[in-house]
Amino acid sequence: MLRRGKARGPADGEPRQLESGHRSTGLRPATGTTQGAGRRGRSLLGESPAQGYRSAIALRAIDGNLARTASSVTAWYRLAPQPWSFRSDTQRETLIRQIATQLGELQGRWLHVRVTSRPYPVALWAETFDHNAPGRLPDVAGALSWEGFLEGEQRHLMGLSMSDKEVFVGVEVSGRSVVDRWLEGAAPLLGRLVPSAATAELAALESEIAHVEALVSRAGLDAVPATAEDMAWLMHRSCSLGLPAPRTVTPTSGDHWETEDLAAFTDGVALHQEPYAPTVQVLGRFGTQPVQRHVAVLSVGLMDGLRIPEADDPWMQRSDRLPFPVEWSARIYVRKPEEVAGELQRQMGKVRSQIRHYTHDHDLDPPMSLSRQADRVLQIEDELSGGLTQLNTRVYGWWRVAVSGRDESEALTRAQQVLDLYRPRVAMEHPEAQYAYAREFIPGEPLASTAYRRRGSVTWVAAGVPAASASVGDRRGVMIGETCTATRRPVAWDPWMAQEVRRASGLTAVVGGLGSGKSFLTGLLVYKTLRAGARWTVLDPSGPLAELTKLPELAPFSRHIHLLGADPGILNPYRVVAEPRRDHFLDEDDPDKAWRRERSLAAATRRRLVLDVLTGLLPFDVARMPHTRIVLLRAVREVGGAPDRDPGQVIAVLRRHAREGEEHADVVADFLEERRELPQAALLFPDENADPRADPWVGEENYRLTVLTMQGMALPRPGSPREEWTDGESLAVELLNLASWLTQRTIYTADRNLRKGVALDETHFLSQIPTGKVLIDRLARDSRKFNVRALFASQLAGDLLRVPGFASLVNAVFVGRTDDEEAQAEALRLLRVPTDVGYEEMLGTLSPRPRHDDRPDDTPRQFVFADGHGGVEKIRIDLEGPHLEHLRETLDTNPDARRVRPLPSGPVESPAEPPAGSAPSVPPETEAERTGPVPVVPAAGPPPPRPLHPPRPAVRRPRRPAPPG
Repeated sequence: MLRRGKARGPADGEPRQLESGHRSTGLRPATGTTQGAGRRGRSLLGESPAQGYRSAIALRAIDGNLARTASSVTAWYRLAPQPWSFRSDTQRETLIRQIATQLGELQGRWLHVRVTSRPYPVALWAETFDHNAPGRLPDVAGALSWEGFLEGEQRHLMGLSMSDKEVFVGVEVSGRSVVDRWLEGAAPLLGRLVPSAATAELAALESEIAHVEALVSRAGLDAVPATAEDMAWLMHRSCSLGLPAPRTVTPTSGDHWETEDLAAFTDGVALHQEPYAPTVQVLGRFGTQPVQRHVAVLSVGLMDGLRIPEADDPWMQRSDRLPFPVEWSARIYVRKPEEVAGELQRQMGKVRSQIRHYTHDHDLDPPMSLSRQADRVLQIEDELSGGLTQLNTRVYGWWRVAVSGRDESEALTRAQQVLDLYRPRVAMEHPEAQYAYAREFIPGEPLASTAYRRRGSVTWVAAGVPAASASVGDRRGVMIGETCTATRRPVAWDPWMAQEVRRASGLTAVVGGLGSGKSFLTGLLVYKTLRAGARWTVLDPSGPLAELTKLPELAPFSRHIHLLGADPGILNPYRVVAEPRRDHFLDEDDPDKAWRRERSLAAATRRRLVLDVLTGLLPFDVARMPHTRIVLLRAVREVGGAPDRDPGQVIAVLRRHAREGEEHADVVADFLEERRELPQAALLFPDENADPRADPWVGEENYRLTVLTMQGMALPRPGSPREEWTDGESLAVELLNLASWLTQRTIYTADRNLRKGVALDETHFLSQIPTGKVLIDRLARDSRKFNVRALFASQLAGDLLRVPGFASLVNAVFVGRTDDEEAQAEALRLLRVPTDVGYEEMLGTLSPRPRHDDRPDDTPRQFVFADGHGGVEKIRIDLEGPHLEHLRETLDTNPDARRVRPLPSGPVESPAEPPAGSAPSVPPETEAERTGPVPVVPAAGPPPPRPLHPPRPAVRRPRRPAPPG
């Protein structure tokens, strides 16, 4: 019940009503009897003569997005979120001008701006995510199941208590006459007799509504008419100000609410305020449980000049930084030019009279404040009389801010935080009439007071940008973290939405310095998308991501291949390039021709790859000789590009060419034979006795996750020139290149529609090899056709930008902590955000690290995430859910000495060394086995010292076979 006065609790069973001094009596019970029904001359009772319902609020009815009171009709619209972060000042100024122009064209109308929040739809996300996970992994007994994973994600999200900001604006369409109100009251009767008369008011407003809708739907506000669900949510959040958000809104079969239907928003809610109390108490129900909150309403007071967007953020968006929800209500009147002109003349007359009073009457110089007032009036008059009048239209209005708490103390504490946030540039006043100010948030309610009226131009109002928000990611992908800018909201990302929906590339760059969290982010994406049905091939030279294959829920579907310890020839350059499948070209106009073309291209790619690899194995001075390239090219062309060839055949052809008189071919063959003797070079050359048609990768489609590692491989220092590479480093780079080509086999051997992923680390070396650049370009161009998400991790964005076309083909980008100035500028170019406007320094502040204590740096890593669809925000990677604790431990690559198993603390017996020249002694185990146990006799002399710790049982050594004889 909306009451003013002392707050008191309801009696048991007494319903709450949002009506002052009125309580519905309900329907009377029927009084007619069978005896009275047979009397002549008496009419039936007919409809129940129940007392008519009187709404506790000013609204009379809601038709679609039209809200009608006794005096006006207001059309409500929902504003689209507007990106603000990582935009240039020019883009931001353009947005402000667009909003100001739209507001200026609404001259003579009242506007009601409402900013509220809606809890993040966790259940809706989970349902969409579950539906978007075709072919997900089967459950493994004893491991985390899919249901447990999905439930854990939901519980973690609910514990974060994040919400989405929603902005509504109500535009006065028309006033209402006495006839309109009479027609509304007679609508039930007119609906039966004259149906057209009942809807005559709304029909007459169709053209005006269409005009208003056309104005607010343009770029800037980007408004759309509020739906029935939007109107229900707005009414719930306004009538139940400060109460917890309802789990569901009122179900409706249509978009029309009669006066009696409005009780769904007002019943069960009561507002109380004691005289001069600093808050208003709101009582209501959450489900069936009673709940109460205290609400403090503030009003925007005097405001200093703000420099938006050069130095300040939008002043209405600033409240998004607070860790609790904030409600806004603004009543704005857009003034007509003739109204402003008359007021300016009167104001100018007052200023001139005061100046004349000083100069003529008292012969004194007028204060400078009067001169400034006169200059300001003349400036405003000049703005209104020339140029774009829409941008200079004047407004006045009232801006209220509401915060709530479980008790009065918490509400006042939060109100103080709002005051501290805005001071000293903006004054936030705390008026006493809290009850009346709280009712202002309800659509259709009158102003509580004209105090704290603010005047300004539409440009000043537009600079508030109430719809500015952090919008990045989507609502159907895996949860990767949360935004950590002015607005805090979850970030979900579907890596295959770009290919399947937007027909874009699947190329993704992950850039950041050492310790920026690239491996952690890659592991999170691989794990969560793998569970949702994707197939991944990961090249991680250093090897930490190989631990993913040991997780119980992934182990049956995963394999780890250590390339440096694999069979000879596993990186045969002729085998790492997959042979095209004919069924991949059935949608072409000429499938056979397209298939033959791709086979020819694959053969040419193999020849180019072999040429680059063998050239890279040669010393730099020999490799850069023009004749070296010529003899190698001739040999490679003679061997051909069939998948059953190997580099040993190229060396054999070089030897034959040397016998035919090509001396340099013999020199090149000698160097290659020397490199062939290196242990790691055996990966390029298969065994001579091996079947050339045998494919070591047959059956790879049975695995969902393949992790390729190369631990122990020494790569060159990033950025070092190639002439400084050692022989081992040159070989390591070529092996890395071949391993990268190996990862793309799954793209062309699996079904085109299957969601596939390729993750490559240390890709900055690929940009220095011609075939490495070809690989990146090929993955970028084929990612859409073959439904692939390709992750390229590198320490420097410049290494990726050196690949031709990479900047134009990249879809999504993650940039972690970057300290070097040149690297920061290149990272911003990769993100496609403005440079030289201050964002470079921000990249150096990502993932702040503790510097004054010895705590380990386990803080969640931060990235700037560009989702490829226009959203760019700073996010924090989140893997804190209790259900993913085992995954956090697996991806933790920080060294910790406490993880080392302790050595036995007791004395360890070791056999005495035999004298020089004596025969080797027989191992004790073997001697005991032959002759039986031998009693141990203590040696003479003092007893050995007692150990500080009790000895542990000795570890039994494995038996060795006895020496012959």
